[in-house]
Amino acid sequence: MDSNNGFSNLLTIYEKHKSLSSATIRTYRGVIRRFCADTGIEDIKDVKFETLLEWRLNVLSRSSDITWNNYLRHMRALWSFAHSIGLIENQEHYFRQLNWGKHHIRRAKTLSPNQLQIIGDYLTLPDCGFEPCWFWLMVVRFLYGTGIRRRQLVELKWKDIDLNNGMLFLSSEGSKTDVERDMPLPEGLIEQLRQFKQKAFMINPASCKPEAQAFNVTYFNPKYSGDVMNETQVSGFFKRLSKRVGFKASSHRFRHTMATEIAKTGKIKPLQLILGHSDVRTTMNFYVHPDYDELKSLLGGLNQF
Repeated sequence: MDSNNGFSNLLTIYEKHKSLSSATIRTYRGVIRRFCADTGIEDIKDVKFETLLEWRLNVLSRSSDITWNNYLRHMRALWSFAHSIGLIENQEHYFRQLNWGKHHIRRAKTLSPNQLQIIGDYLTLPDCGFEPCWFWLMVVRFLYGTGIRRRQLVELKWKDIDLNNGMLFLSSEGSKTDVERDMPLPEGLIEQLRQFKQKAFMINPASCKPEAQAFNVTYFNPKYSGDVMNETQVSGFFKRLSKRVGFKASSHRFRHTMATEIAKTGKIKPLQLILGHSDVRTTMNFYVHPDYDELKSLLGGLNQF
Protein backbone atom coordinates (compact mmCIF):
# COMPACT_ATOMS: atom_id res chain seq x y z
CA MET A 1 0.00 0.00 0.00
CA ASP A 2 1.18 3.51 -0.80
CA SER A 3 1.20 5.24 2.60
CA ASN A 4 0.20 8.49 0.89
CA ASN A 5 -3.11 6.89 -0.08
CA GLY A 6 -3.94 5.53 3.37
CA PHE A 7 -7.01 6.73 5.24
CA SER A 8 -4.87 7.87 8.17
CA ASN A 9 -2.80 10.08 5.89
CA LEU A 10 -5.98 11.39 4.31
CA LEU A 11 -7.26 12.38 7.74
CA THR A 12 -3.97 14.15 8.52
CA ILE A 13 -4.37 16.28 5.38
CA TYR A 14 -8.07 16.82 6.17
CA GLU A 15 -7.20 18.08 9.66
CA LYS A 16 -4.85 20.73 8.24
CA HIS A 17 -7.47 22.02 5.83
CA LYS A 18 -10.45 21.98 8.22
CA SER A 19 -8.92 22.96 11.61
CA LEU A 20 -10.85 20.23 13.41
CA SER A 21 -11.27 20.09 17.17
CA SER A 22 -9.49 17.34 19.10
CA ALA A 23 -12.81 15.64 19.87
CA THR A 24 -13.81 15.60 16.19
CA ILE A 25 -10.43 14.20 15.20
CA ARG A 26 -10.87 11.38 17.73
CA THR A 27 -14.25 10.58 16.21
CA TYR A 28 -12.83 10.44 12.69
CA ARG A 29 -9.97 8.22 13.83
CA GLY A 30 -12.40 5.85 15.50
CA VAL A 31 -14.54 5.61 12.36
CA ILE A 32 -11.47 4.96 10.19
CA ARG A 33 -10.20 2.24 12.54
CA ARG A 34 -13.61 0.57 12.46
CA PHE A 35 -13.82 0.78 8.67
CA CYS A 36 -10.33 -0.64 8.11
CA ALA A 37 -10.89 -3.44 10.64
CA ASP A 38 -14.25 -4.40 9.12
CA THR A 39 -13.22 -4.27 5.46
CA GLY A 40 -9.48 -4.93 5.52
CA ILE A 41 -9.07 -1.87 3.28
CA GLU A 42 -6.39 0.67 4.16
CA ASP A 43 -5.65 2.23 0.78
CA ILE A 44 -8.42 4.55 -0.43
CA LYS A 45 -7.81 3.40 -4.03
CA ASP A 46 -8.80 -0.16 -3.06
CA VAL A 47 -12.36 0.84 -2.12
CA LYS A 48 -15.03 -0.97 -4.15
CA PHE A 49 -18.77 -0.33 -3.99
CA GLU A 50 -19.55 -4.03 -3.44
CA THR A 51 -17.27 -4.03 -0.39
CA LEU A 52 -19.08 -1.00 1.00
CA LEU A 53 -22.44 -2.71 0.61
CA GLU A 54 -21.13 -5.66 2.62
CA TRP A 55 -19.74 -3.27 5.23
CA ARG A 56 -23.13 -1.58 5.60
CA LEU A 57 -24.84 -4.92 6.23
CA ASN A 58 -22.09 -5.87 8.69
CA VAL A 59 -22.50 -2.66 10.71
CA LEU A 60 -26.31 -2.82 10.75
CA SER A 61 -26.23 -6.47 11.86
CA ARG A 62 -24.47 -5.51 15.09
CA SER A 63 -25.31 -1.83 15.61
CA SER A 64 -28.13 0.66 15.29
CA ASP A 65 -29.05 2.83 12.32
CA ILE A 66 -27.74 5.80 14.27
CA THR A 67 -24.28 4.19 14.48
CA TRP A 68 -24.31 3.45 10.75
CA ASN A 69 -25.37 7.02 9.92
CA ASN A 70 -22.52 8.32 12.05
CA TYR A 71 -20.00 6.14 10.19
CA LEU A 72 -21.41 7.08 6.80
CA ARG A 73 -21.46 10.81 7.56
CA HIS A 74 -17.76 10.85 8.42
CA MET A 75 -16.66 8.59 5.58
CA ARG A 76 -18.63 10.67 3.06
CA ALA A 77 -16.86 13.82 4.24
CA LEU A 78 -13.43 12.20 3.91
CA TRP A 79 -14.23 10.76 0.47
CA SER A 80 -15.53 14.12 -0.79
CA PHE A 81 -12.36 15.79 0.45
CA ALA A 82 -10.18 13.16 -1.25
CA HIS A 83 -12.00 13.91 -4.50
CA SER A 84 -11.53 17.65 -4.07
CA ILE A 85 -7.75 17.35 -3.77
CA GLY A 86 -7.42 14.85 -6.60
CA LEU A 87 -6.49 11.71 -4.67
CA ILE A 88 -9.33 9.66 -6.16
CA GLU A 89 -10.42 11.74 -9.11
CA ASN A 90 -10.99 8.66 -11.28
CA GLN A 91 -13.27 6.89 -8.80
CA GLU A 92 -16.97 7.41 -8.21
CA HIS A 93 -18.30 8.83 -4.96
CA TYR A 94 -19.13 5.37 -3.63
CA PHE A 95 -20.06 6.52 -0.13
CA ARG A 96 -22.64 8.92 -1.52
CA GLN A 97 -24.33 5.96 -3.22
CA LEU A 98 -24.88 4.20 0.12
CA ASN A 99 -28.26 4.59 1.80
CA TRP A 100 -28.70 6.12 5.22
CA GLY A 101 -30.12 3.98 7.99
CA LYS A 102 -33.70 4.43 9.08
CA HIS A 103 -34.24 7.13 11.65
CA HIS A 104 -36.11 5.74 14.63
CA ILE A 105 -38.10 8.41 16.43
CA ARG A 106 -37.41 8.13 20.13
CA ARG A 107 -39.32 9.46 23.06
CA ALA A 108 -38.65 13.11 23.70
CA LYS A 109 -35.64 13.68 25.92
CA THR A 110 -37.13 16.62 27.75
CA LEU A 111 -37.92 17.67 31.30
CA SER A 112 -41.35 18.91 32.28
CA PRO A 113 -41.76 22.28 34.08
CA ASN A 114 -42.54 20.31 37.23
CA GLN A 115 -39.34 18.25 36.90
CA LEU A 116 -37.29 21.43 36.38
CA GLN A 117 -38.81 22.83 39.56
CA ILE A 118 -38.06 19.63 41.47
CA ILE A 119 -34.40 19.80 40.43
CA GLY A 120 -34.15 23.47 41.37
CA ASP A 121 -35.81 22.92 44.74
CA TYR A 122 -33.63 19.91 45.53
CA LEU A 123 -30.38 21.75 44.79
CA THR A 124 -31.36 24.59 47.13
CA LEU A 125 -31.79 22.26 50.11
CA PRO A 126 -29.06 22.64 52.77
CA ASP A 127 -28.59 18.87 52.81
CA CYS A 128 -29.09 18.15 49.10
CA GLY A 129 -26.15 15.75 49.14
CA PHE A 130 -24.06 17.51 46.50
CA GLU A 131 -21.08 19.60 47.49
CA PRO A 132 -21.37 22.41 46.75
CA CYS A 133 -25.08 22.63 45.90
CA TRP A 134 -24.84 26.28 44.76
CA PHE A 135 -22.25 25.27 42.16
CA TRP A 136 -24.35 22.48 40.64
CA LEU A 137 -27.49 24.62 40.72
CA MET A 138 -25.70 27.17 38.53
CA VAL A 139 -24.57 24.38 36.19
CA VAL A 140 -28.13 23.19 35.53
CA ARG A 141 -29.43 26.75 35.20
CA PHE A 142 -26.69 27.55 32.71
CA LEU A 143 -27.29 24.42 30.64
CA TYR A 144 -31.00 25.17 30.45
CA GLY A 145 -30.57 28.90 29.85
CA THR A 146 -28.08 28.53 27.00
CA GLY A 147 -28.71 25.06 25.57
CA ILE A 148 -24.99 24.36 25.30
CA ARG A 149 -23.56 20.85 25.30
CA ARG A 150 -21.66 19.19 28.14
CA ARG A 151 -18.38 19.48 26.22
CA GLN A 152 -18.95 23.19 25.69
CA LEU A 153 -19.62 23.65 29.39
CA VAL A 154 -16.26 22.24 30.46
CA GLU A 155 -14.41 24.14 27.71
CA LEU A 156 -15.89 27.46 28.83
CA LYS A 157 -13.55 29.97 30.51
CA TRP A 158 -14.42 33.16 32.34
CA LYS A 159 -12.85 35.21 29.55
CA ASP A 160 -15.56 33.74 27.28
CA ILE A 161 -18.38 35.21 29.40
CA ASP A 162 -19.01 38.94 28.98
CA LEU A 163 -21.41 39.79 31.78
CA ASN A 164 -21.36 43.52 31.02
CA ASN A 165 -22.65 43.04 27.49
CA GLY A 166 -24.51 39.81 28.18
CA MET A 167 -22.64 37.75 25.61
CA LEU A 168 -21.17 34.25 25.55
CA PHE A 169 -18.32 33.14 23.29
CA LEU A 170 -18.30 29.47 22.35
CA SER A 171 -14.96 28.25 21.02
CA SER A 172 -14.53 25.67 18.29
CA GLU A 173 -12.92 23.26 20.79
CA GLY A 174 -16.25 22.49 22.39
CA SER A 175 -18.33 22.70 19.22
CA LYS A 176 -19.62 19.63 17.44
CA THR A 177 -19.49 21.53 14.15
CA ASP A 178 -16.03 22.98 14.85
CA VAL A 179 -17.35 26.53 14.52
CA GLU A 180 -16.79 29.29 17.05
CA ARG A 181 -19.63 31.71 17.68
CA ASP A 182 -21.12 34.33 19.97
CA MET A 183 -24.55 34.12 21.53
CA PRO A 184 -26.50 36.38 23.90
CA LEU A 185 -27.24 35.48 27.49
CA PRO A 186 -30.77 35.87 28.92
CA GLU A 187 -31.09 38.67 31.49
CA GLY A 188 -32.07 36.43 34.39
CA LEU A 189 -29.08 34.18 33.81
CA ILE A 190 -26.69 37.15 33.75
CA GLU A 191 -27.64 38.14 37.29
CA GLN A 192 -27.38 34.55 38.49
CA LEU A 193 -23.90 34.34 36.95
CA ARG A 194 -22.84 37.55 38.71
CA GLN A 195 -23.86 36.14 42.08
CA PHE A 196 -22.23 32.80 41.26
CA LYS A 197 -18.94 34.47 40.34
CA GLN A 198 -18.95 36.61 43.47
CA LYS A 199 -19.45 33.57 45.67
CA ALA A 200 -16.78 31.60 43.80
CA PHE A 201 -14.30 34.48 44.20
CA MET A 202 -14.91 34.70 47.95
CA ILE A 203 -14.16 31.00 48.34
CA ASN A 204 -11.29 30.72 45.86
CA PRO A 205 -10.13 33.84 43.93
CA ALA A 206 -8.14 31.68 41.50
CA SER A 207 -11.38 30.17 40.24
CA CYS A 208 -12.37 33.48 38.65
CA LYS A 209 -9.24 34.27 36.64
CA PRO A 210 -9.92 34.93 32.94
CA GLU A 211 -8.20 31.70 31.86
CA ALA A 212 -9.90 29.59 34.55
CA GLN A 213 -12.77 27.26 33.76
CA ALA A 214 -16.04 29.04 34.44
CA PHE A 215 -17.36 25.79 35.90
CA ASN A 216 -14.73 23.80 37.79
CA VAL A 217 -15.94 21.88 40.82
CA THR A 218 -12.39 20.90 41.82
CA TYR A 219 -11.90 24.45 43.14
CA PHE A 220 -14.65 23.95 45.69
CA ASN A 221 -14.63 20.24 46.54
CA PRO A 222 -11.29 18.46 47.15
CA LYS A 223 -12.95 15.07 46.72
CA TYR A 224 -12.90 15.62 42.97
CA SER A 225 -9.61 14.53 41.40
CA GLY A 226 -7.59 16.64 38.97
CA ASP A 227 -7.26 20.37 38.44
CA VAL A 228 -10.03 20.80 35.87
CA MET A 229 -13.60 19.60 35.62
CA ASN A 230 -14.18 17.08 32.86
CA GLU A 231 -17.19 15.64 31.05
CA THR A 232 -17.09 12.43 33.10
CA GLN A 233 -17.51 14.39 36.34
CA VAL A 234 -20.47 16.26 34.85
CA SER A 235 -22.08 12.99 33.77
CA GLY A 236 -21.43 11.50 37.21
CA PHE A 237 -23.27 14.38 38.85
CA PHE A 238 -26.32 13.93 36.64
CA LYS A 239 -26.33 10.19 37.21
CA ARG A 240 -26.45 10.74 40.98
CA LEU A 241 -28.98 13.55 40.62
CA SER A 242 -31.29 11.26 38.62
CA LYS A 243 -31.32 8.77 41.50
CA ARG A 244 -32.09 11.50 44.04
CA VAL A 245 -34.98 13.11 42.18
CA GLY A 246 -36.45 9.88 40.81
CA PHE A 247 -36.36 10.63 37.07
CA LYS A 248 -33.79 10.82 34.28
CA ALA A 249 -31.82 14.06 34.26
CA SER A 250 -28.85 14.69 32.00
CA SER A 251 -27.04 17.67 30.53
CA HIS A 252 -28.51 16.96 27.10
CA ARG A 253 -32.06 16.86 28.45
CA PHE A 254 -31.73 20.49 29.46
CA ARG A 255 -30.65 21.29 25.89
CA HIS A 256 -33.61 19.39 24.43
CA THR A 257 -36.01 21.00 26.90
CA MET A 258 -34.85 24.52 26.07
CA ALA A 259 -35.05 23.77 22.35
CA THR A 260 -38.55 22.31 22.61
CA GLU A 261 -39.81 25.35 24.54
CA ILE A 262 -38.43 27.77 21.94
CA ALA A 263 -39.74 25.61 19.08
CA LYS A 264 -43.28 26.17 20.38
CA THR A 265 -42.93 29.83 19.40
CA GLY A 266 -42.31 28.80 15.79
CA LYS A 267 -38.89 30.52 15.74
CA ILE A 268 -37.02 27.59 14.16
CA LYS A 269 -34.29 29.55 12.36
CA PRO A 270 -33.25 31.46 15.50
CA LEU A 271 -33.37 28.17 17.40
CA GLN A 272 -30.98 26.65 14.84
CA LEU A 273 -28.55 29.51 15.55
CA ILE A 274 -28.85 29.07 19.31
CA LEU A 275 -28.15 25.34 19.06
CA GLY A 276 -25.28 25.89 16.63
CA HIS A 277 -26.59 23.52 13.96
CA SER A 278 -25.18 23.87 10.45
CA ASP A 279 -28.35 22.30 9.00
CA VAL A 280 -31.86 23.26 10.09
CA ARG A 281 -32.94 19.65 9.45
CA THR A 282 -30.93 18.61 12.51
CA THR A 283 -32.90 21.13 14.57
CA MET A 284 -36.22 19.92 13.20
CA ASN A 285 -35.54 16.18 13.32
CA PHE A 286 -33.78 15.83 16.66
CA TYR A 287 -34.67 18.82 18.86
CA VAL A 288 -38.24 19.80 18.01
CA HIS A 289 -40.34 17.36 20.01
CA PRO A 290 -44.11 17.00 19.82
CA ASP A 291 -46.35 18.55 22.45
CA TYR A 292 -48.81 15.71 23.04
CA ASP A 293 -51.33 17.93 24.83
CA GLU A 294 -51.35 20.20 21.79
CA LEU A 295 -51.73 17.23 19.45
CA LYS A 296 -54.60 15.90 21.57
CA SER A 297 -56.30 19.29 21.43
CA LEU A 298 -55.95 19.45 17.64
CA LEU A 299 -57.38 15.97 17.23
CA GLY A 300 -60.18 16.82 19.64
CA GLY A 301 -61.19 19.71 17.40
CA LEU A 302 -62.11 17.42 14.53
CA ASN A 303 -65.76 17.16 13.55
CA GLN A 304 -67.44 14.19 15.18
CA PHE A 305 -69.86 11.88 13.35
